[in-house]
Amino acid sequence: MTTKFPLAVQIEYFVRSKEASDTAEWLQAKFNDDPAVPGIRIPIYFTPDDGSLNPPESLIANEAERVMVVLLADDCLAAKAHVPIGDTTWAEYVVQLRRLCDASPEYKFIPIQLTENGWPIDKRLDDLNVLRAWAVDSSERCLLIARRIADLLIRQLLHSTPNEEAPPVTIFLSHTKLDMEHEPYVVKKLIEHLTVDHPEKVWFDSGDISAGSRFKEAIDRGVSNSALLAIQTDSYSSRSWCRREVLLKKHYRRPVVVVDAVQEREIRSFPYAGNTPVIRWNGHPQDVIDLLLLETLRHIYAEESLKKQKREDDDILPNSPELVTFVNHESKLMLYPDPPLGAEELAILKGVGVQVQTPLERHAIENNLRDRSLVVALSVSEAEDLAKYGLRKPHLDSVFLEISRYLLLAGIRLAYGGHLRADGYTIRLANLLRDPIVEQLRGESPGDKALPAELIAYIPWPTPVNVENEAKLGPLVEICRCERPNDLNEILDPAFVIQPLYELQVDSPIHRFGWARGLTEMRERQTAEIDARIIVGGRIGQAGEVYKGRMPGVLEEALLSIKAKRPIYLIGAFGGCTRLIIDTLEGIYREELSWEYQKKVPYSDELRNMFQEQGQAWDEYEQISAFIKDRGYTGLNNGLTDDENHELATTRSTNRIVELIFLGLTRKIP
Repeated sequence: MTTKFPLAVQIEYFVRSKEASDTAEWLQAKFNDDPAVPGIRIPIYFTPDDGSLNPPESLIANEAERVMVVLLADDCLAAKAHVPIGDTTWAEYVVQLRRLCDASPEYKFIPIQLTENGWPIDKRLDDLNVLRAWAVDSSERCLLIARRIADLLIRQLLHSTPNEEAPPVTIFLSHTKLDMEHEPYVVKKLIEHLTVDHPEKVWFDSGDISAGSRFKEAIDRGVSNSALLAIQTDSYSSRSWCRREVLLKKHYRRPVVVVDAVQEREIRSFPYAGNTPVIRWNGHPQDVIDLLLLETLRHIYAEESLKKQKREDDDILPNSPELVTFVNHESKLMLYPDPPLGAEELAILKGVGVQVQTPLERHAIENNLRDRSLVVALSVSEAEDLAKYGLRKPHLDSVFLEISRYLLLAGIRLAYGGHLRADGYTIRLANLLRDPIVEQLRGESPGDKALPAELIAYIPWPTPVNVENEAKLGPLVEICRCERPNDLNEILDPAFVIQPLYELQVDSPIHRFGWARGLTEMRERQTAEIDARIIVGGRIGQAGEVYKGRMPGVLEEALLSIKAKRPIYLIGAFGGCTRLIIDTLEGIYREELSWEYQKKVPYSDELRNMFQEQGQAWDEYEQISAFIKDRGYTGLNNGLTDDENHELATTRSTNRIVELIFLGLTRKIP
């Protein structure tokens, strides 16, 4: 069974709108921090774009239990809304999405107006309350949209149905009255800001409660869903009630943000105010409120995500654990969000007799494959049709790095073939080896032995030697520089030297022939030395940057692996050549696997002639298509059933992708 995300966001817009597209990508980055640091990781998908202007089929993402559909309405959408394109219009597409959301309490439809004339677009949507983002300064527009989305996401996670004009959570202002009338007047400015924006009073001021037993009663009664904003001034930690407020919030495991407004010094720093986000007071109250809102969203989303991974004896904690966490809480294991604590903190926590663990740590323990000495190749590159699946390059980069991180934590060595340019995946993998999570969970090498290389970088001839770039890779990367193929020499072309000093340009048939032979030799060597291959994306041919080799690189790597009976894991939700291979083995005809299509890549006719003249094998694309179709999923030899392979071919959930890969590896490679 696939474990769904607690929540996902589906951003819809007219696909040729640059402003809407840029806004969508900004939001995707805002709500998807790298998992190497504690952050929000909410999946965000975009309007599918197949390259035409045709509206896609109206669908709601099925990877999450709850989905928010955010419509970015602008002049482009308004102008094209009722223009018939194909069998429908963009207005009809949007209306159908709204109807799908109205049909389920787990879906929500939110229109956002980016331009003055971007709304309304259809009479059937006139009853909706639209966020008029265009009315604010362009520098604040994305922040306003993110604020509104975060607010509504919190409501969805809490299943909140009250008045949407009221806040989803109460802000508990924790402060000392001693500093109220002194610079920088943080509390006054915050209350003034909140009063203007939320006249119904969204905050709960600790100064409203009399001293004594009423304090805890008031907390229990009225602010169980509040988020604590601790205004840390010079006198804050010296006040017993301020300290109690922080401790109570830690006890109830509620979101906490500290505002650092210390002007001169603190006599005593309160230790239990740590382990929380801290923002330096800069005179802008909205920055503080925005951080508290995002921290609340992170906190609730982490809690919901951990519930899905919880086992019978687990207790879940939305924050990193600390000693105060375990007071009055008894459990055998505490599951908390990644990244894991450092060894120095874990050593202290061992004294309380409670085991703490993150999902990544659990994975590393339960999928320890180090004794199998596996090498898994990654065949990943950007796909021309990625947008067709509602995704962009950051989605591909994210799934690539996440899969790589899980493989490394399981003790699997990685193999990748490509260049060493700064924007390439080889450099990204090398940087991943120095990821704090990977470094910590890797552990120390036994005795005086050096850690073995965890990445094997295959560099094809005629890639020039670049000592500086190779040095950047570090000691955990083994470089396998492939030699010049035997059938190439300076007589065939003066540029075909054994060690090229400069990048060989594909500006002639003979130069493409050189690259094709060099890439094939590299891929053949890599296939012979690996245990399995994972394939994602990959260029198909004509659009954008074309491939240099005999055929699309991912296609050649897949063919070589099938023939060598290496297990292959095809991740098809990111389009490209991987999707082409999946469609073909499922019996779906794709014109891209035909000579008529592929011969349009520059110098293809001449390349085929050269292969024949040089006595090199040349399989026609129609033969390749028939070979893949004949093999089917069984030919992938990967330990998964047809149904499991089909799921791997369609899911966009990184967690499920990783589960299926490890399921296949453990079955196939004992």
